[in-house]
Amino acid sequence: MKVKITLTALLVLLLSVMTVEASGAEIVGGPYLCNPRMDGMTVGWVADTANAGQVDYGKTKAYGNKAVVTLCDRIVQKPKVKTQRFACRVRLRKLVPGVTYYYKVSGKGLSGQKEGQFRIPKRDEPHLTVFQTDDCALTDLGLRFVEKKVGRAADLLVDGGDTVQRGRDYYDFKAQLYRRLPLVVAKSNHEHDWPDKQANLHHFDYENCTAENLEHVIDYGAVRWILGPYVRYSDNFTQKQLTWIEEQLKSTERKWKFYACHHIFFSDGYHADLRWGTKAGEGKARRQSVWPLFMKYDMRLAVNGHDHAYQRTFPIDKDGNKTLRGTVNLDVAIGGSIQRRQSPWMARFIGRGKDKDKRITGVTYLYVSGEKATVEFYTYPKKDPKLEDFKLADRFTFSTKNFHQDAMAPGPSNKAPRKTK
Repeated sequence: MKVKITLTALLVLLLSVMTVEASGAEIVGGPYLCNPRMDGMTVGWVADTANAGQVDYGKTKAYGNKAVVTLCDRIVQKPKVKTQRFACRVRLRKLVPGVTYYYKVSGKGLSGQKEGQFRIPKRDEPHLTVFQTDDCALTDLGLRFVEKKVGRAADLLVDGGDTVQRGRDYYDFKAQLYRRLPLVVAKSNHEHDWPDKQANLHHFDYENCTAENLEHVIDYGAVRWILGPYVRYSDNFTQKQLTWIEEQLKSTERKWKFYACHHIFFSDGYHADLRWGTKAGEGKARRQSVWPLFMKYDMRLAVNGHDHAYQRTFPIDKDGNKTLRGTVNLDVAIGGSIQRRQSPWMARFIGRGKDKDKRITGVTYLYVSGEKATVEFYTYPKKDPKLEDFKLADRFTFSTKNFHQDAMAPGPSNKAPRKTK
């Protein structure tokens, strides 16, 4: 018996199949907040279908505003994984600092919904930044400790890169944290483990950068953060990159300017040694070229990771000499690097070896209030930690014009510094 299928029936059949597929779409990661600005925020999530979902948002849980997907990238999966993952992002615009916004990801074929909220800090109010990098992700407990210690909610999470690597996804294991705390990330070397240019880079919306050149600037609250540009290992900046950095340093009226990248400039750990036969200590060429710019424009703090230890230098010049006009290099990787040497520039080093504790991790934060900034680092055990287990391991303060003397004080595990210029 022959069955006739008309064109109309075929279209109906195809539409029904598409509807079934769409209705089965899932949010498998997120939502998360990224690329914050004083007047905008990106809400992203990971779905198993491209361009799935929309965002309802507003000043109350009644929302009142809608925004649809503006950018969607395919996420590279581990070898032999057949499932599809797509990073869907929505840019929320014309937002107002000081206002709490509520948002909900749902609809457009997604089953279920995910909610969150955020607040853009005003420029003249205190500003709290927390850090993570190199497989040392900020934990909910760590964030709770910092917020209780400082007495206010965190405004920003700065990631030095390699926190999640080799095919894992940034947002599927910290959904509760990332949906209320905006994340900015410095490009890092382990993203190159994957051939696809978009691998694990969906924390960018490319509004102020490109997929190929991920250096970008974020003015948020009282601070200008300069992220990147990315330079590998012992390589040096190009003149074009140095020109871009200088332009970002001098083009802002903000008193607080901080730099974040992945590869370290000054190190007493593994990456201080000669690397892979290159006969060049990692970071030496880069610090010789960029550090004078940092000092010229009063850029007081360079944050990075990569060396898997907590390392904090004195305020120093490009050669590691102490100076009140200098810049502090802060490595917040926390992990297991052994101290290979003790240099005159290092104020505090915490890792395996000298501190003889392979089970600790920690949390670092930067708090800016008025003309003063404070950095504190707390350690705590990896296994079953509690709030009372957090122990102060390093602290220093500085102002917008000069460093305080406690930034010059040597840590308990380091030799005496050189004389101040």
